[in-house]
Amino acid sequence: MWWISYTARMHGHVFIILKESLKWIPVVGPAMQFFGFIFMARNWAKDKPRIEYRLKKLNSRHSGPMSGSNPRDPMWLLIFPEGTNLSNNGRNASRKFADKMGLHDMRHQLLPRSTGLHFCIQQLQTTVEWVYDCTIAYEGVP
Repeated sequence: MWWISYTARMHGHVFIILKESLKWIPVVGPAMQFFGFIFMARNWAKDKPRIEYRLKKLNSRHSGPMSGSNPRDPMWLLIFPEGTNLSNNGRNASRKFADKMGLHDMRHQLLPRSTGLHFCIQQLQTTVEWVYDCTIAYEGVP
């Protein structure tokens, strides 16, 4: 995803939402904090005010060389809410959530949760033009 943003000349305008534990990886974690990545605790009571604060900042600033007649530079917001490999625990949680919601569980991926995505779209509704869903799978991972 980073390479795609680089080739589109958007690499300075990418913001990523990912799990909070990645914040503490040596060197990489502080770099992610420096670039304004948004960290989720996977607890909506904690995440909602944090995400709301960061999205308000993103929605109100970042004018610069790419903005032209627009008041803001364009930006990309990448959301990696699962951020995990498919495991027995993940599969069980996905199955349990599907049963609770009356949904069909997926066989080769975790059932996505939409609370955070829906909230982000609501917060950025005046500036979001496109939403893309990219599911990433890795060969050889059972």
